[in-house]
Amino acid sequence: MNKLIFFSLLFVAATCFAQNDDAAKYAAVIKVSELQKHLTIIASDEMEGRETGTEGQRKAAAYIESFFKSAGLMASAPLNGHQQFYPLYKDSMASNFKVGKTLAVYGTDYISPVMINEEGKFKGKKIIFAGYGIEDKNYTDYAGLDVKGKVVVLLLGEPKKDGKFIISGTARSSEWTTPGLSKKLMLAAQKGAAGVFVINPTQEEFTKSLIDASKKTNTYFPRPVAGKKINYV
Repeated sequence: MNKLIFFSLLFVAATCFAQNDDAAKYAAVIKVSELQKHLTIIASDEMEGRETGTEGQRKAAAYIESFFKSAGLMASAPLNGHQQFYPLYKDSMASNFKVGKTLAVYGTDYISPVMINEEGKFKGKKIIFAGYGIEDKNYTDYAGLDVKGKVVVLLLGEPKKDGKFIISGTARSSEWTTPGLSKKLMLAAQKGAAGVFVINPTQEEFTKSLIDASKKTNTYFPRPVAGKKINYV
């Protein structure tokens, strides 16, 4: 038993020394000048920040792949190279909003966030106000309302009474605030609404960053879409 333990310790020690030798061997070929050279190229203006899905990112990937090849690194056979490709999407959308004969101005009168909306049209002959757009056991805005085929106008947030939220009965808001909007839109869709106008009581105007963000999404990996969303502005 003592011999077996002693042999095992020797084997582990030998392995550690071998690993240390390999580390020292390969560390010796890394030079500050080489690191500075590659970093200067990858961080250059030509690479345009290397944002995912951009031309700058593709240039940086091509440069790194070229270095891998020159260093003799083997590529994975299924990839047919040193890069793994996968689909990414970025959505954008232009919208028109007309009430009667009046054409609303995007960014001044309204915005229509592409991240939540879908391409298409919706039309309603009647606009109906549904308060906060909530239907809960402790509170409802839909009592006596028929919104099928109509455009619903609702407010963000939820009602309070005596400093407390009516639905939770406490100082903490409920799920009608967070996630809030998605829940309200789903409810309106279930009730057959053609579309929804959302009013933010705390916002008097749209900032430039909010307007720009509403027109396009960030880059995302495609996932199956379950169910249909209801468009809103």
